[in-house]
Amino acid sequence: MFNQLLLNGIIAGSIYALIALGFTIIYKTVRSFQFAHGVVYTAGAYCAYNLSPTYHYY
Repeated sequence: MFNQLLLNGIIAGSIYALIALGFTIIYKTVRSFQFAHGVVYTAGAYCAYNLSPTYHYY
């Protein structure tokens, strides 16, 4: 049980770190915050959630 919780925490933290890294790279290059970057992540998560019953990923 603990190992599964630890693995889930590491996976969630890694995803958050990748999203933050993407925001940081875009902000450092353009010197402006791009909301479209967050929209792409949100759309991807929404599509994955809606397609999960189709491909039986629960």
